[in-house]
Amino acid sequence: MDPRHEQELIVNSDELQQVCSQIYQKVGVAKSDADAIAEMQVLMDLRGVHSHATRSLVGYVRGIISGSINPAPQIEVLGDNPASVLLDGNGGLGHLVSFHAMNMAIAKAKAASIGVAVVRNSNHFGAASSHSMRALAHDMIGFATTNGPGVNMAIFGAMSPSIGNNAFSYAIPAGEEPSIVLDMACGAAAAGKIGTARMYNEKIPLNWGLDENGEETDDPSKVAVILPAAGTKGSALSVVMDVLCGPLSGGLTGIIKMFDPGDALSEDCAPAHFFLAINIASLTSVENFKATVDRQIYMTRQAKPRKGFDRIVLPGEIEWELTQKRRMDGIPLHKSQLQTLKELADEFGVHVSW
Repeated sequence: MDPRHEQELIVNSDELQQVCSQIYQKVGVAKSDADAIAEMQVLMDLRGVHSHATRSLVGYVRGIISGSINPAPQIEVLGDNPASVLLDGNGGLGHLVSFHAMNMAIAKAKAASIGVAVVRNSNHFGAASSHSMRALAHDMIGFATTNGPGVNMAIFGAMSPSIGNNAFSYAIPAGEEPSIVLDMACGAAAAGKIGTARMYNEKIPLNWGLDENGEETDDPSKVAVILPAAGTKGSALSVVMDVLCGPLSGGLTGIIKMFDPGDALSEDCAPAHFFLAINIASLTSVENFKATVDRQIYMTRQAKPRKGFDRIVLPGEIEWELTQKRRMDGIPLHKSQLQTLKELADEFGVHVSW
């Protein structure tokens, strides 16, 4: 038996989503927005991305209560062109601001083949695939990336924080096969994944992070800075994502926000995002596109597994399978997370059954 199972409880996804939505509504989030945010976060639990799912809810709610997160942002359009839009998120919940931004990118792509939405003055937006995947229902390719209010990763060759772990996601529609969904941090692991290992009292691979002395550590509680994925490659990717979100929005990159913001306003130092939607029908037959992607997926799975591997999977396939299983069987969540969520629900008079 997986030793994690003793530390977990099984929760119904529909109930979890309802509880999360009700809690958000209690702190001033409109019901339609609360439902959308809860759906995105529970989807990540279904997909096994717990580090960017409902575990983060308590922090977001506390941020709303403290005034650092706006539960009802008045999103401002700063620039509007046929294929692009620049938005000020008004310090809103990152999921909410990004939900509207990606919808605008999709609308632009319907009219102009591609749609770009760049957002400044937002907050943590959860998993990047929460947003890229919304393009799939429109027969579009979706892309999403973000930068944070600072840096938590060492650029290649460094031992000090010098770049953000700027995650990004592509979502590509398929036909009969599960869509291809790439969602990755530019670091060897997301900070939340290191937090998961700490929660379960597990060791981490040595190449995930450095301790305060610049030495690789397998103790998640001692990680002072995250290492880039694949050395120079993850490091370089993170630089590019930072530019797409920061300077392109008229804001700053993570390292400037953290160490030398100068006379920047607070919104210049907030997380920023970049979204892209590509309308497949503007370029080729959607039916043929999906058939070719299906063929690619099928043929790739025929590759002979190397020693130690049972099968070949494509990006997002394992998460898709988990989602189908957990919608039926429930979501395993750490008992401490559920206890914290229950305490928050009790605080606001929201009933939970676990």
